[in-house]
Amino acid sequence: QLNKDFLDEWFFSNDGANFRADRPDGTPGGPGPGGPGPGWGDGTAGMNYLGADTTLYKTYYTLKSSDVDNPWDYLVATCNALNNTPVAQLPEVLPNYLDIDRTLWFLASEIAFTDDDSYVYKGKMDYYLYYEPETGRMTPIEYDGNSVMALSRATSWGPFYNETKVNYPLLNKILAVPMWRQRYLAHLRTIIADEMNPAVCNPMLDNYKLMIDSLVQADPKKMTSYTQFNPEVQALKNFINTRRNYLLSNPDLSRPAPQFQSLTCYNPAGAPWVAPVAGESPYVTASVSSVAGIFRMNLFYATGLTGNFTPVQMFDDGQHHDGAAGDGLYGAGLPPQTAGTWVRYYVEAVADNPARAVRYMPAGAEHDVFVYQVQPQVVNGPVVINELMAANSVTVTDETGDYDDWIELYNTSNQPVNLGGYYLSDNPANLAKYEIPAGITIPANGYLIFWADEDGVDGPFHCNFKLSAAGEVLMLLNPALQIVDSVSFGPQQDDKGYARVPNGTGPFQIQTPTFNASNNVTGVTQADVLQADLRMYPNPAAAEVWFETASVAAPLPLIVRSVDGRVMLEIFAGSDRVRVSVRQWPNGLYVVQYGPLVRKLVVQK
Repeated sequence: QLNKDFLDEWFFSNDGANFRADRPDGTPGGPGPGGPGPGWGDGTAGMNYLGADTTLYKTYYTLKSSDVDNPWDYLVATCNALNNTPVAQLPEVLPNYLDIDRTLWFLASEIAFTDDDSYVYKGKMDYYLYYEPETGRMTPIEYDGNSVMALSRATSWGPFYNETKVNYPLLNKILAVPMWRQRYLAHLRTIIADEMNPAVCNPMLDNYKLMIDSLVQADPKKMTSYTQFNPEVQALKNFINTRRNYLLSNPDLSRPAPQFQSLTCYNPAGAPWVAPVAGESPYVTASVSSVAGIFRMNLFYATGLTGNFTPVQMFDDGQHHDGAAGDGLYGAGLPPQTAGTWVRYYVEAVADNPARAVRYMPAGAEHDVFVYQVQPQVVNGPVVINELMAANSVTVTDETGDYDDWIELYNTSNQPVNLGGYYLSDNPANLAKYEIPAGITIPANGYLIFWADEDGVDGPFHCNFKLSAAGEVLMLLNPALQIVDSVSFGPQQDDKGYARVPNGTGPFQIQTPTFNASNNVTGVTQADVLQADLRMYPNPAAAEVWFETASVAAPLPLIVRSVDGRVMLEIFAGSDRVRVSVRQWPNGLYVVQYGPLVRKLVVQK
């Protein structure tokens, strides 16, 4: 079923538009009642341009699902670009509408296995088209591949079967572009080498037969006899061997293509397979040979995890990290990127023969690539991750009464630091996971608590992630996505803090938590710090509010913040009763922290 589950597995989401190239139920030629339609090859559902009116396409295509507005417009636009763009301009225009590399794999697979129940034979039905919203491109998808590998077709379908038929634009338009034609042949060579190798396929077929043999014999509803089933395993082996030999006898496929010996990516310091940091330009080298010589080497790269690639020429001139000139080692640099950026890349080798035969490393080209993520720079800053708790069950609650994971930051300097635009993240693949809202400041030599509870509706101090008690990494990054501080921790104990000792500077250790206070033990035990009490009234308050505090040991910080992070009150209180005027405070919600206690205060005048 090429449904949303399938799309979610093979694409970045299933939020696009999914078409089946087939008449809808009940129309002539459709899968429902209505009788047979016109003959194969009429192009009605073969991505031919039928006109600008979307209703002209609804007779021949079925929209199976869509989460985008005006999905039919995307189908019409793709058909228009495919059919009405001059061949010379197709490389510039068509990749914006159609995933070219996936389309070539689609065509090569159908032709390699002689599928007579889909696009390359019927030219009108039994394949799918998916509009991918992340890239804005269509992708054709094989469907109903139950009529393949017939020995009778093994020597009759050439590599460009039906290419010249006008109603098959995926064939006659795309393969008319020389570089795409050679890419298609490279993919076909890969299929022949990887999927039509008798030394691999024959034992695999024997194993499959062994797995199902007794089930076939016992099946009471089989449509063919067990006697008919037995020789079909050999028939499949014969097809693979015959088809492979026939395709390799074709002059286009038998033409020698370049061979890769190695490929390596280096950071600027020359370390292999080490991802660059922000602002650095890594470089790629590839060792390659060709009996016809090398016409050109291309390094294709793209940022992000999907979308089109940009080519960069590689050189063997001794000036591009490529060793000595003319030694068969080619090199090229990749442009620097910001921290957290994913970079995909692969290499194309073009032979110096009239056809410009190509080979790719990796062989899958755009959809089997090398990937790295640009690492953030590490800088020193006054604010550090001072303590965390990843298994809070009875220690301290947030302002809503929940026992959530928490993160304590500490300002080691004697000046307040504006944390607006900083980030907290537990995922190296998503450095900007939680952005600290504007206006949040950590006081000089002070503490600030963030709750890792995925409860952003509770206020600005609630992150969109939780901490793992099994261990993970936690990072604090500045607005430039440079790491200010990070900690990698292992399994945690319930209701124990993971804290820097000495406070703010030392290594981390598991100990009794010191929520919103120094991690040092200086006459006051951690247990004493947690023995505190706070009452406040009236709540809501209109003119003034009384804070009654109780601390077993030393005074603890009493801090009141607005929901945008502004500090309204900051004092130290032991066993005290403090009256505070709120007449100048804006109406709204405020967060009160006293030692390990967190409460909500409402000001309503």
